[in-house]
Amino acid sequence: MRARVAAPVCLLLFLFASPALSQTLRIYHIDVDQASATLFVAPSGKSLLVDAGKNGHGARLRAAMQAAGVTQIDFFVNTHYHEDHLGGIDDLVHASVTVAKAFDRGDKCCVSTKTKNTGAYKDYLLVLGNAAEALTRGKTIPLDPLMTVTSIAAGGAVLGETNPPQPGQDENDMSVSLLITFAGFRYFIGGDTETATETKIAARDLVTDVDMYVADHHGAENGSAQGLLDDMKPNVVIISNGNRADYKHPQQSMLNRTGALVPAPVIFQTNKYLHTGDDGGNVADEFIADLEAVDDDGTILVTVDAAAGNYQVAWRNQTRTFAVKHPAAPPAAPVAAAATLVIADLLPDPSGSDTQDEEVTLRNKGTAAVSLAGWFLRDESGRVWALASLGTLDVGEAKTIKRGGMAMSLNNDRDEIVLLDAAGHEQDRFSYTGSQVGVRISTGH
Repeated sequence: MRARVAAPVCLLLFLFASPALSQTLRIYHIDVDQASATLFVAPSGKSLLVDAGKNGHGARLRAAMQAAGVTQIDFFVNTHYHEDHLGGIDDLVHASVTVAKAFDRGDKCCVSTKTKNTGAYKDYLLVLGNAAEALTRGKTIPLDPLMTVTSIAAGGAVLGETNPPQPGQDENDMSVSLLITFAGFRYFIGGDTETATETKIAARDLVTDVDMYVADHHGAENGSAQGLLDDMKPNVVIISNGNRADYKHPQQSMLNRTGALVPAPVIFQTNKYLHTGDDGGNVADEFIADLEAVDDDGTILVTVDAAAGNYQVAWRNQTRTFAVKHPAAPPAAPVAAAATLVIADLLPDPSGSDTQDEEVTLRNKGTAAVSLAGWFLRDESGRVWALASLGTLDVGEAKTIKRGGMAMSLNNDRDEIVLLDAAGHEQDRFSYTGSQVGVRISTGH
């Protein structure tokens, strides 16, 4: 359904209303109580909504849209099929808000009977879910040419995992996880992903050295695994939580584990947990957006300024500025000619299985060793291979990676392969128009 946005019934604090800038990314962590909804407004002005809060939260979503100055949702991602992550999307659609493209993890045939029978899930299917595209691991969302939005995990399977589990094992842990980059800024959001999948992400070093992390599963004990935290080392953590005594989010054990990182991140909560004498906890009041936890004024806005190399967190009447760990201005043009890492050759049509045995070889032609953590290959369709398993390429060294079940494919007839660094910047690309069985294609790079 495509039409104009209905007028919102509530307004966010004036500090959240700011015009889009050409090199600015804005991220609204919307106060949706014990639920999750995050609105991204890219430098181009395009919007991405990750999850949509609970039933009845359409007004809160529309208020955030109005504050952000957007009139439609260009891309919507439902991380998983629980009501607190998809419940508000039908409110938007019924209010004549355009949702141009929807993604979820697919596998609807394997959703549990309990989940299938919920009204929220049925409503989601009617308005968007039946037409949603599966955001499987390795797929990317074309939000903005200055950004990368990559699915790291979906359905309990992670990038590079050759024997993924069968779907339907755990609804929370099957959440879609996204790594988002912009001008060196790195951001990770994973719905209700739990320890099992987090541990696999960490084992493959798929998400490292991020600036910001949205705490998995609302700050629950069974999320934010130690290995993943050690890999990410976030400077800022955002927890989308409510005041539900049956959930106790955020749990104090998670806060302790996260706060013990060195250096310790600054942790923010959308709402204060007001119950005492149980496993729930809170950060200092200074870093909680809604101390009463009874209304919708706990939205936390993050504004990333590529030109300045920093990002600002705004909540209540406060702001705090953080430096991007590895700032990099968006490239004005492809930098393949000056790249230190290049695509040396590839094997699109192996004698064995394409899904397992396709290969790409990279070579370091620079003057310093390069870690491949966070680097990707991307094909013309937008799917990727993660390169972290290659480790570090020394000067002059070449290493070959097999597909091993990853999403990107080397089409036999023609394709274009792009090499992206950890900041999402293009380092090399190569196109070909044909292949032969068992014959490697040399790029000459």
